[in-house]
Amino acid sequence: MKRYLILLLVVFASTATRAQNHADKIIGVWLNEEKTTKIEIFKNGSSYSGKVIWLAQLNDVNGNPRLDKNNPDPDKRNQKILGLTIITGLKYSKNKWSGGSIYGPNRGQYANCSLILKSSGELQITVTKGVFSETKIWTKI
Repeated sequence: MKRYLILLLVVFASTATRAQNHADKIIGVWLNEEKTTKIEIFKNGSSYSGKVIWLAQLNDVNGNPRLDKNNPDPDKRNQKILGLTIITGLKYSKNKWSGGSIYGPNRGQYANCSLILKSSGELQITVTKGVFSETKIWTKI
């Protein structure tokens, strides 16, 4: 009986480790579909977040760093887009990361988001705001 209990614990532990390893597969640097932004996805406690780590157009037309000028919070309009956390709260369950939100600094809007890692290795991002939905494909770098 003791052997079976130990075997059961080993099987359970290896299953939990595999699920955790799959959940972490989105960790890394991703290039957005438009090839204008690189986003680093990282684990943040028990959820996943993403921040801007590269911009094709780093500066505005005046040569100054691009700022989050469209942020709905006036106190945040002087923060740089480079380094900005734009994805928060993603949780992994059943081969999908969902329950998170994504912020689009170009429009200054927040929306719900979910991610699916495709068999091709690409990341499918689905952004939903109200009844509207848009899907984009990101490529891992």
